[in-house]
Amino acid sequence: MSGKSACRAVKKRGGKAKIYEDDDGKFTPPKAAEYDFAIVSPGLKHDHAVYAYCAERKIPTMGEAELGFRLAKCPTVGVTGTNGKTTTTRLIASMLGGTACGNIGYPITAAVDTEKKALVCELSSFQLKDAHISPDVAVITNISADHLDWHGGADDYYKCKCNIASETDGALVLGEDITVGALKSLDTDARLVRCSTTRAVDGAYIENGYFKFYGERVCPVEYLRLPGRHNLKNALCAVAAAKCMNASNIDILKAMSTANCDPHRISDIGTARGKRWIDDSKATNVSACLAAVDTLEGKICLIVGGRDKALDFDELFSALPESVAEVIAMGESADSIRKSAENLRYNGEFYAVAGLKDAVCLAADSKADTVLLSPCCASFDEFKNYAERGERFKAEVDALRSGK
Repeated sequence: MSGKSACRAVKKRGGKAKIYEDDDGKFTPPKAAEYDFAIVSPGLKHDHAVYAYCAERKIPTMGEAELGFRLAKCPTVGVTGTNGKTTTTRLIASMLGGTACGNIGYPITAAVDTEKKALVCELSSFQLKDAHISPDVAVITNISADHLDWHGGADDYYKCKCNIASETDGALVLGEDITVGALKSLDTDARLVRCSTTRAVDGAYIENGYFKFYGERVCPVEYLRLPGRHNLKNALCAVAAAKCMNASNIDILKAMSTANCDPHRISDIGTARGKRWIDDSKATNVSACLAAVDTLEGKICLIVGGRDKALDFDELFSALPESVAEVIAMGESADSIRKSAENLRYNGEFYAVAGLKDAVCLAADSKADTVLLSPCCASFDEFKNYAERGERFKAEVDALRSGK
């Protein structure tokens, strides 16, 4: 999607561009020509042959996101973080009357042609690696280890997240849950704007039932429609960014009161077999899963698993509350999850199954009040993306409901 959009953007501005793809997993060198630059898919690791090819020929490389920032003519906000990126991006765009784009599913190079007040760009760690961008306001919602299989370790992942502010002299909004260690590579001239749900800080915080910004009442907390403590934290980041961009309090209030949860993020899909079923397929790391668990009451049957991203599942089992009475692990990561459950001496019931269908069938006989699909893992062992996984989960629950 981003590659085709970048190609269109270059051609629209009088340039020449052509898309090249690997052939059966092997790099296909472009035809001999003079190239000004190569736009490389963010999914490709930096050991891919295209980088060596470009280095040998001194062809500069960049991502579609960087090209989008270069073409942008309106103010920009960049949003990254391990979790909460999409929610925060949508909130800020609504508060500013701007366009939400980037990793959210709408390429920045396409969004630059919309006539809106600002571009609010969700940026993944893949998009930020070696990127040269300078958003007017940068936001880091939170940072916890993720995508370690791609980055080769936590340090590179943290460095990519911090790169969002390496070239900005505007404001950098820092969410509440960011450790000092995760920011050790941060090098920025930006003004730091803090967020806190528990105390007054230089930035956005909650006090006496209000979202506040440097002491100013912005809007009552009760106006936020999004459930869960994690969304209070997302909303604080959005408030801080929007105020840094001079949004009015009334526009912020309207955005808060009309916000909706993203699809496949703690989405209630109804009851079946006497249980409530929750689709949280978008939770592809441990911290997102724990945030979902924190929003639920009663006994929980948790479905996890999928494509292993070299995450530490010990972190999951060391933090699971007693309310999680059963864990069903599925897919490629099931054995890794089982080992962590054994290492941490998980006291609940534990099962390992081949895939999602088997997990749903097993969960249907659970004694839990709620079945939560919150996988902690990527979907690529069984599905093309987390959305397809969520839709399949809903279909399986519908089948239970209809008795098929």
